[in-house]
Amino acid sequence: MNKVIYIATIILAISSCNRPRSESSNQAGIANESAIVNDTLEVETQVAEIRTFTYPVQASGKIKAEYDEQIFAQNSGLLVFCKARNGLLVKEKEVLASLETSDLELKQERILVQKFNAQKEYESQLLGYENLLKEKTAQEAEAVRQKLKAATGLLSLEIDLKELEQERERAVLRAPIDGILSQVKIKKGMNLRPGQELYRIYSANDLFLEGKVLESDLPLLKVGQLAIIKSVANPQINYQGKLSVIDPLVDEHGLITIQLKVMQPRNLLLGMNASAEIKVPQKRGIIVPRNAVVLRNNRPVVFTWEKGYSKWNYVTTGSENGASIEVLEGISAGSEVIISDNVQLAHNLFIKKR
Repeated sequence: MNKVIYIATIILAISSCNRPRSESSNQAGIANESAIVNDTLEVETQVAEIRTFTYPVQASGKIKAEYDEQIFAQNSGLLVFCKARNGLLVKEKEVLASLETSDLELKQERILVQKFNAQKEYESQLLGYENLLKEKTAQEAEAVRQKLKAATGLLSLEIDLKELEQERERAVLRAPIDGILSQVKIKKGMNLRPGQELYRIYSANDLFLEGKVLESDLPLLKVGQLAIIKSVANPQINYQGKLSVIDPLVDEHGLITIQLKVMQPRNLLLGMNASAEIKVPQKRGIIVPRNAVVLRNNRPVVFTWEKGYSKWNYVTTGSENGASIEVLEGISAGSEVIISDNVQLAHNLFIKKR
């Protein structure tokens, strides 16, 4: 008889264990269970605050320069001086190289002799027009003088001298801006020809990140917003940036091109891969750390610390930015939320704070 009762009791216990419970009954059980003491568990907490939620807009691309130009030779000739080299920081109008100019000097001497003879011929002919010029207006008299200069060849020689001076200036290669040299392809002793590539120069102090952002992020952006820029080469260094250009064109991938001016671009190089984060302020609300939210029964839950005990709170979440998340309902501002070891927590568990 006792054996029958014992077996019946076991069957009843098994059937009661397998009986399904509804979510509402689960919640009621959680709310009504007595406090569980755990003297060893210590957690970290943080106060839920009402503050402005910032949404990060991510962009990635390459570092470019406001001024970036490939320089080509204008004159032919032998390079007798050259200090251009890759990575050289230069000032505007600084001499980088120069061509041999002895042939230009001989040409100048020849033209000066011809000009001297033409000047004398011009002055001689001008004496014959002295009385005639007195009867002319100043404008008419100047026209007569120009005709005499052309007839004697003086005018053409004056133009030749100006062209020669320009040719001499082009024989000296100067930096067009304050910048840094790259792709230098010249050295002393080379014979240059017109159109030959010499070097590339860019404004090292005026760099920007040209990157892509999602089309859906466009309403959040406006020129002047601040950003943090990081290069792939040195991700531990943060550069301050400012949104300077928003290209009003969406490409075939649903992306928009933007430019972020780097405020102090020290140690950044042209063409570097980099990324940026533009933190866009949005509406104010209750904000908690992202790791304060865990999933239970496929629903977000936040555990709060109240007088030494953990409390289970179903919440409705809003936007998140990786570090923080917006809580729309379920807890109030000022609640002390648990941000560590909350995966193993239960309702009404006695715990300590670190």
